Amino acid sequence: MYRMNTDDKFIAVICGLKSEAQVVAGVLGAMNIRVGVSGANAARAEEIARQFCDAGAAAIVSVGISGGLDPSLVPGDLIIGDRIVCGDGQGYDSDRSLLDAIAQEPAGASAKIGDLFGADDIIESIEKKAALYRDHGALGVDMESHGAARAAASAGVPFLAVRAIADPADRALPPAALGAIAPDGSTRMLATLGAALRDPKQFPALMKLGADSSAAIKTLSRDLGPLFGRLFLSLDL
Repeated sequence: MYRMNTDDKFIAVICGLKSEAQVVAGVLGAMNIRVGVSGANAARAEEIARQFCDAGAAAIVSVGISGGLDPSLVPGDLIIGDRIVCGDGQGYDSDRSLLDAIAQEPAGASAKIGDLFGADDIIESIEKKAALYRDHGALGVDMESHGAARAAASAGVPFLAVRAIADPADRALPPAALGAIAPDGSTRMLATLGAALRDPKQFPALMKLGADSSAAIKTLSRDLGPLFGRLFLSLDL
Protein backbone atom coordinates (compact mmCIF):
# COMPACT_ATOMS: atom_id res chain seq x y z
CA MET A 1 0.00 0.00 0.00
CA TYR A 2 1.04 3.58 -0.68
CA ARG A 3 0.13 6.40 1.71
CA MET A 4 0.31 9.86 0.17
CA ASN A 5 -0.06 11.72 3.48
CA THR A 6 -1.19 11.22 7.06
CA ASP A 7 -4.45 13.20 7.04
CA ASP A 8 -7.42 11.42 8.61
CA LYS A 9 -9.81 11.92 5.69
CA PHE A 10 -8.77 10.16 2.51
CA ILE A 11 -9.94 8.45 -0.66
CA ALA A 12 -8.70 4.89 -1.04
CA VAL A 13 -7.64 3.84 -4.53
CA ILE A 14 -7.47 0.15 -5.49
CA CYS A 15 -5.30 -0.75 -8.49
CA GLY A 16 -4.53 -4.12 -9.97
CA LEU A 17 -1.02 -3.32 -11.18
CA LYS A 18 1.97 -1.52 -9.74
CA SER A 19 2.23 0.46 -12.97
CA GLU A 20 -1.30 1.78 -12.42
CA ALA A 21 -0.49 2.67 -8.81
CA GLN A 22 2.59 4.57 -9.94
CA VAL A 23 0.44 6.69 -12.24
CA VAL A 24 -2.00 7.37 -9.42
CA ALA A 25 0.82 8.34 -7.06
CA GLY A 26 2.41 10.57 -9.67
CA VAL A 27 -0.80 12.38 -10.61
CA LEU A 28 -2.57 12.47 -7.24
CA GLY A 29 0.35 12.50 -4.81
CA ALA A 30 -0.58 15.92 -3.41
CA MET A 31 -4.10 14.77 -2.55
CA ASN A 32 -5.30 12.86 0.49
CA ILE A 33 -5.25 9.38 -0.98
CA ARG A 34 -4.01 5.92 -0.08
CA VAL A 35 -3.34 3.32 -2.76
CA GLY A 36 -3.44 -0.47 -2.61
CA VAL A 37 -2.34 -2.96 -5.29
CA SER A 38 -4.28 -6.21 -5.62
CA GLY A 39 -2.24 -8.03 -8.25
CA ALA A 40 -5.40 -8.23 -10.42
CA ASN A 41 -7.04 -10.45 -7.81
CA ALA A 42 -10.56 -9.74 -6.58
CA ALA A 43 -10.14 -11.41 -3.19
CA ARG A 44 -7.00 -9.39 -2.51
CA ALA A 45 -8.74 -6.22 -3.70
CA GLU A 46 -11.60 -6.92 -1.30
CA GLU A 47 -9.18 -7.44 1.58
CA ILE A 48 -7.30 -4.21 0.86
CA ALA A 49 -10.51 -2.24 0.44
CA ARG A 50 -11.87 -3.63 3.70
CA GLN A 51 -8.72 -2.48 5.50
CA PHE A 52 -9.13 0.99 4.01
CA CYS A 53 -12.80 1.09 5.05
CA ASP A 54 -11.81 0.12 8.60
CA ALA A 55 -9.23 2.93 8.55
CA GLY A 56 -11.93 5.49 7.75
CA ALA A 57 -11.82 5.86 3.96
CA ALA A 58 -14.31 8.42 2.68
CA ALA A 59 -14.64 6.47 -0.59
CA ILE A 60 -13.21 3.46 -2.40
CA VAL A 61 -12.26 4.05 -6.04
CA SER A 62 -11.09 1.30 -8.39
CA VAL A 63 -8.63 2.77 -10.91
CA GLY A 64 -6.77 1.17 -13.78
CA ILE A 65 -6.92 -0.27 -17.26
CA SER A 66 -9.51 -2.75 -18.47
CA GLY A 67 -10.33 -4.95 -21.40
CA GLY A 68 -12.95 -3.66 -23.78
CA LEU A 69 -16.28 -5.46 -24.24
CA ASP A 70 -18.26 -2.78 -26.07
CA PRO A 71 -17.10 -2.99 -29.71
CA SER A 72 -17.36 0.80 -30.10
CA LEU A 73 -14.60 1.44 -27.55
CA VAL A 74 -10.96 1.87 -28.59
CA PRO A 75 -7.72 1.82 -26.59
CA GLY A 76 -7.46 4.91 -24.41
CA ASP A 77 -11.21 5.48 -24.05
CA LEU A 78 -12.23 6.41 -20.51
CA ILE A 79 -15.08 4.54 -18.87
CA ILE A 80 -16.79 5.07 -15.53
CA GLY A 81 -18.65 2.16 -14.02
CA ASP A 82 -22.08 2.93 -12.67
CA ARG A 83 -22.50 -0.73 -11.71
CA ILE A 84 -20.16 -3.68 -11.29
CA VAL A 85 -21.74 -6.94 -12.46
CA CYS A 86 -20.40 -10.40 -11.62
CA GLY A 87 -20.73 -13.83 -13.14
CA ASP A 88 -22.62 -15.12 -10.10
CA GLY A 89 -25.40 -12.62 -10.67
CA GLN A 90 -24.33 -10.22 -7.94
CA GLY A 91 -24.06 -6.53 -8.71
CA TYR A 92 -22.73 -3.46 -6.92
CA ASP A 93 -23.89 0.07 -7.72
CA SER A 94 -21.50 2.99 -7.76
CA ASP A 95 -22.35 5.92 -5.51
CA ARG A 96 -24.74 8.26 -7.32
CA SER A 97 -23.34 11.45 -5.81
CA LEU A 98 -19.81 10.51 -6.89
CA LEU A 99 -21.05 9.66 -10.38
CA ASP A 100 -22.86 13.00 -10.65
CA ALA A 101 -19.79 14.89 -9.44
CA ILE A 102 -17.32 13.19 -11.73
CA ALA A 103 -19.51 13.61 -14.81
CA GLN A 104 -19.31 17.41 -14.43
CA GLU A 105 -15.62 17.51 -15.33
CA PRO A 106 -14.68 17.86 -19.00
CA ALA A 107 -12.80 14.58 -18.74
CA GLY A 108 -15.73 12.92 -17.04
CA ALA A 109 -18.18 14.36 -19.56
CA SER A 110 -16.24 12.68 -22.38
CA ALA A 111 -16.17 9.32 -20.59
CA LYS A 112 -18.65 6.57 -21.32
CA ILE A 113 -20.68 5.58 -18.27
CA GLY A 114 -22.06 2.07 -17.95
CA ASP A 115 -21.66 -1.37 -16.41
CA LEU A 116 -18.33 -3.07 -15.82
CA PHE A 117 -17.92 -6.82 -15.55
CA GLY A 118 -15.87 -8.20 -12.67
CA ALA A 119 -14.04 -11.36 -13.76
CA ASP A 120 -12.24 -13.86 -11.56
CA ASP A 121 -10.34 -15.26 -14.54
CA ILE A 122 -8.60 -13.60 -17.46
CA ILE A 123 -10.93 -12.87 -20.38
CA GLU A 124 -8.41 -13.50 -23.12
CA SER A 125 -10.38 -14.29 -26.26
CA ILE A 126 -12.56 -12.30 -28.62
CA GLU A 127 -15.27 -14.92 -28.21
CA LYS A 128 -15.35 -14.60 -24.41
CA LYS A 129 -15.49 -10.81 -24.68
CA ALA A 130 -18.36 -11.02 -27.13
CA ALA A 131 -20.27 -13.41 -24.87
CA LEU A 132 -19.90 -11.10 -21.86
CA TYR A 133 -21.07 -8.13 -23.90
CA ARG A 134 -24.03 -10.09 -25.23
CA ASP A 135 -25.04 -11.46 -21.82
CA HIS A 136 -24.35 -8.44 -19.62
CA GLY A 137 -23.97 -5.37 -21.84
CA ALA A 138 -20.91 -4.29 -19.86
CA LEU A 139 -18.52 -1.75 -21.36
CA GLY A 140 -15.34 -3.36 -20.05
CA VAL A 141 -13.91 -6.04 -17.81
CA ASP A 142 -11.32 -6.09 -15.04
CA MET A 143 -10.31 -8.41 -12.22
CA GLU A 144 -10.43 -6.28 -9.08
CA SER A 145 -13.30 -3.77 -9.20
CA HIS A 146 -15.88 -6.29 -8.00
CA GLY A 147 -13.76 -7.21 -4.97
CA ALA A 148 -13.30 -3.56 -4.02
CA ALA A 149 -16.99 -2.85 -4.61
CA ARG A 150 -18.01 -5.80 -2.43
CA ALA A 151 -15.96 -4.51 0.50
CA ALA A 152 -17.27 -0.96 0.08
CA ALA A 153 -20.87 -2.17 -0.06
CA SER A 154 -20.40 -4.26 3.08
CA ALA A 155 -18.96 -1.27 4.95
CA GLY A 156 -21.44 1.27 3.58
CA VAL A 157 -18.64 3.32 2.00
CA PRO A 158 -19.18 5.09 -1.36
CA PHE A 159 -17.64 3.29 -4.33
CA LEU A 160 -16.69 4.26 -7.88
CA ALA A 161 -14.70 2.68 -10.72
CA VAL A 162 -12.64 4.66 -13.23
CA ARG A 163 -11.04 2.61 -16.00
CA ALA A 164 -9.31 3.20 -19.33
CA ILE A 165 -9.65 0.70 -22.15
CA ALA A 166 -6.52 -1.25 -23.12
CA ASP A 167 -7.20 -4.32 -25.30
CA PRO A 168 -10.40 -3.67 -27.29
CA ALA A 169 -13.24 -6.10 -27.85
CA ASP A 170 -11.87 -7.29 -31.20
CA ARG A 171 -8.40 -8.13 -29.92
CA ALA A 172 -7.39 -11.31 -28.09
CA LEU A 173 -4.64 -11.43 -25.49
CA PRO A 174 -1.57 -13.37 -26.66
CA PRO A 175 -0.81 -16.51 -24.61
CA ALA A 176 2.55 -15.08 -23.52
CA ALA A 177 0.73 -12.29 -21.67
CA LEU A 178 -1.61 -14.50 -19.66
CA GLY A 179 0.86 -15.10 -16.84
CA ALA A 180 2.47 -11.67 -16.97
CA ILE A 181 1.04 -10.31 -13.72
CA ALA A 182 2.70 -11.37 -10.47
CA PRO A 183 0.68 -11.57 -7.22
CA ASP A 184 2.21 -8.27 -6.04
CA GLY A 185 1.02 -6.47 -9.17
CA SER A 186 4.40 -6.31 -10.87
CA THR A 187 4.95 -7.49 -14.45
CA ARG A 188 6.89 -10.67 -15.14
CA MET A 189 8.80 -9.21 -18.07
CA LEU A 190 11.40 -11.96 -18.41
CA ALA A 191 8.83 -14.75 -18.25
CA THR A 192 6.65 -13.00 -20.83
CA LEU A 193 9.61 -12.39 -23.13
CA GLY A 194 10.71 -16.00 -22.72
CA ALA A 195 7.28 -17.29 -23.69
CA ALA A 196 7.28 -15.08 -26.76
CA LEU A 197 10.76 -16.20 -27.78
CA ARG A 198 9.53 -19.78 -27.74
CA ASP A 199 6.72 -18.74 -30.09
CA PRO A 200 7.89 -15.66 -32.02
CA LYS A 201 4.56 -15.37 -33.84
CA GLN A 202 3.23 -13.78 -30.64
CA PHE A 203 5.46 -10.71 -30.88
CA PRO A 204 3.11 -8.63 -33.08
CA ALA A 205 0.21 -9.25 -30.68
CA LEU A 206 2.40 -8.39 -27.69
CA MET A 207 3.45 -5.15 -29.36
CA LYS A 208 -0.19 -4.25 -29.99
CA LEU A 209 -1.02 -5.04 -26.37
CA GLY A 210 1.82 -2.81 -25.22
CA ALA A 211 0.55 0.04 -27.38
CA ASP A 212 -3.01 -0.49 -26.13
CA SER A 213 -1.86 -0.42 -22.51
CA SER A 214 0.21 2.71 -23.12
CA ALA A 215 -2.84 4.47 -24.57
CA ALA A 216 -4.87 3.53 -21.48
CA ILE A 217 -2.15 4.69 -19.09
CA LYS A 218 -1.85 7.99 -20.99
CA THR A 219 -5.57 8.59 -20.52
CA LEU A 220 -5.34 7.94 -16.78
CA SER A 221 -2.35 10.27 -16.50
CA ARG A 222 -4.29 13.01 -18.27
CA ASP A 223 -7.71 12.64 -16.64
CA LEU A 224 -7.26 11.43 -13.05
CA GLY A 225 -6.27 14.84 -11.67
CA PRO A 226 -9.42 16.74 -12.68
CA LEU A 227 -11.66 13.76 -11.97
CA PHE A 228 -10.37 13.33 -8.43
CA GLY A 229 -10.55 17.07 -7.88
CA ARG A 230 -14.29 16.80 -8.36
CA LEU A 231 -14.46 13.76 -6.07
CA PHE A 232 -12.70 15.59 -3.27
CA LEU A 233 -15.06 18.54 -3.62
CA SER A 234 -18.12 16.30 -3.55
CA LEU A 235 -16.85 14.55 -0.41
CA ASP A 236 -15.85 17.85 1.22
CA LEU A 237 -12.27 16.65 1.82
